[in-house]
Amino acid sequence: MSTDTPLIKFLDRNTPQICAEEVRAAARVHFGLAGTFKELLSERDQNFDIRDENGDRHVMRIANIDEEFTVIDFQVRALLHISQQDPSLPVPKIKPNTRGEELSKIRFGDGQEHLVHVLTYLHGQPLRDVDEFAVETYRNLGAMTARLDLALRGFFHPAADQVHPWNLEKCARFAEHVNHLKSPEARKIVSAVFDNFEQNVLPRVRKLRHQVIHQDAHGGNVLVDPKNPVNITGLIDFGDMLYGSLAAEIAVATDSAEVKTDSLPDIVCETAAGFDSVLPLEAEEIDLLFDMIVIRNALSATITASRATLSSDQPEFMESPDLYVDTIEALLSIGRNEITRRVRNACRFPAFCPSSADDAYSESRENELIEARHRLLGEKTKHFYEKPQHFERARGPFLYGTDGRRYLDCYNNVPQVGHCNPHVVKAIARQAEALNTNTRYMYSSVIEYAERLTAKLAPHLDACVFLNSGSEANDVAWQMAKLITGNDGALIMEDAYHGITEVIREFSPAHPDTVLPSHLKGLVVPDPYRGPYRDDDPDIAVKYADYAARAINELASDGHGLAAFMIDSAFCSSGIPDVPDEYMRAVEKHVRAAGGLMICDEVQSGFGRMGQWWGHEYHSVKADFVTMGKPAANGHPFGVVVTSSDILNEFVEKTSFFSTFGGNTVSCAAGNAVLDVIERGRLIENGIVVGDYLREQLRELARTQPLIGDVRGHGMLTGLEFVTDRESRAPATKEVFALLELMRQRQVLIGREGGFDNILKLRPALVFERKHVDLMISALDDSLNQL
Repeated sequence: MSTDTPLIKFLDRNTPQICAEEVRAAARVHFGLAGTFKELLSERDQNFDIRDENGDRHVMRIANIDEEFTVIDFQVRALLHISQQDPSLPVPKIKPNTRGEELSKIRFGDGQEHLVHVLTYLHGQPLRDVDEFAVETYRNLGAMTARLDLALRGFFHPAADQVHPWNLEKCARFAEHVNHLKSPEARKIVSAVFDNFEQNVLPRVRKLRHQVIHQDAHGGNVLVDPKNPVNITGLIDFGDMLYGSLAAEIAVATDSAEVKTDSLPDIVCETAAGFDSVLPLEAEEIDLLFDMIVIRNALSATITASRATLSSDQPEFMESPDLYVDTIEALLSIGRNEITRRVRNACRFPAFCPSSADDAYSESRENELIEARHRLLGEKTKHFYEKPQHFERARGPFLYGTDGRRYLDCYNNVPQVGHCNPHVVKAIARQAEALNTNTRYMYSSVIEYAERLTAKLAPHLDACVFLNSGSEANDVAWQMAKLITGNDGALIMEDAYHGITEVIREFSPAHPDTVLPSHLKGLVVPDPYRGPYRDDDPDIAVKYADYAARAINELASDGHGLAAFMIDSAFCSSGIPDVPDEYMRAVEKHVRAAGGLMICDEVQSGFGRMGQWWGHEYHSVKADFVTMGKPAANGHPFGVVVTSSDILNEFVEKTSFFSTFGGNTVSCAAGNAVLDVIERGRLIENGIVVGDYLREQLRELARTQPLIGDVRGHGMLTGLEFVTDRESRAPATKEVFALLELMRQRQVLIGREGGFDNILKLRPALVFERKHVDLMISALDDSLNQL
């Protein structure tokens, strides 16, 4: 060893060498123990197995002379704490000395005073000595380790930050000791592991959950039933306990040099799944597990090689450094992504999503998924782009792709308060853990949600029907309207979209194969930019509303009295036209005069999307039914019909209507959380400011981009129409189709709409900020320049 290589405490072991006779005398005098004494293998202490005449057994531990009192006291206090918190855990119990003390100071014949304590003996065979074992053993080991950490969760001690060789987070100290490895290739491999861990992994590890952990549940310290090795009978040796990350427990538990490397992925998965079943892991802990297992093996290789050089009494249980290096190579060959993918799957976490292009899914793997998608979901399954865009993670306004890139989502209105909003996610998880059932029973969350929701609507809208989707909500609202009016005719927009149930699909002529039945009439879209009446016509609202009057008469001629006008308050499938003032009120007058009701579909326009709570209120019309869908719960399956209590009571009385899981506790928890986020974050006000800024920037961009024909919208809802000629307003359909792909390449997601597919429908989450607008505008400008 070179003189400039730093010496690490206990690297040279220096174990106590107390003779058996002195140990017998000390055991008798200080602990009242007598019988047969057998010395046990130990890394840095001296341990004796004591069996008395009754067959009872104890272990007497004589601490290394270099060990500090606080460190041994730490071990003793931890075991006492565990026995109080979880007495059934198979860990040693402290036997006090004859004076009732848990820890003794004994001076032996060498003139040195050692710290001594006695533990109960645990029966079983060390896991590393088992010839054949099932990987299920490691699931049980993971679960038991998690139980131990739960028992230690409220425990701390000043010595918890102790320094010993096996502290993963202080592994950088061993960089200079890699030279003890004999093979140049081994030194190269291990040095690279240390460098990567120090530079790239350790900063992330420090952000993980930390507490006092055992951190030594490897095959030599885990005892199993020799007749049935699946059963864990004990966990011994608390000498390497410290304050560390919970994930380190799993990394150490899978450090088994005797395990065949082809079994290692299964062992890692089983250990993690067992731990997670008792103490749920966090995503970042799983994503760093591969690197922590690799660094543990690098540490084991370096320490064993160093001790072979520094000490002639290498313990029998220490494996060859080459075995650990082989394990590292095997792990690197399998790869971080594959190990992480398998562990996530074992714990039922979402699939791994890389954070950089270096970890991106391979092209072959992506092609396998595309083939499976076509095979299992149908070859004609829709996707927006030339090749399906693969996402496995999202947060706020961004989706994260398996190509290691993040994409700004300017299209999806379902995550109303941002993808995976933390408050909504927690509400869903907490409620799912407590109760998930239906409205046949009483529970508080549905009442709370109904009260909060109706308070945001007009006073006559005071009763709720809960369902599972916006399609169901529109279906039920239509059933109600028919029952209350006794009629079966309806008005919709000529290119409306309201859902996918068999009935409501007829209300959705936006589907290319839809033919309106005789009881439905589609109205011409009141579009001042492209419709038959333009914004320079002073009677534009009346002229468009007259289509409703004529349609009502046509329905009556065909024997269909008017039951309702179903309208998407945002006119999204129509391309978000700038609907003329007075139009909706004029149509409502015609509807009321014919005895019809107003079904206001707020799936896309509600919850602040148009700069106020509800789109129908933006148009100043009175709704008889307000329908809502998944944005109400930020994507959780949810649908709501809000109407008057008179209508609801009559409907339920005559139909005995009930939705099996509509209004379940988890959906209502999500709904309440969405309201929280909108209110606390003042997101409607944010939508007004940021939406206005978006349209302002788009209009500015139109000065230099002649394809932009019209910019319109309200709040966080914008329609952007493209034309090849601003005079003729010829739709730029081909260009918009190409634009979607160009924007995707620039990591911005948009969607097209309108009868000619020449309109961008921009519906970003209400958490959008000006900086996100700037990203979108820059990408759009760049993409338009490429057309």
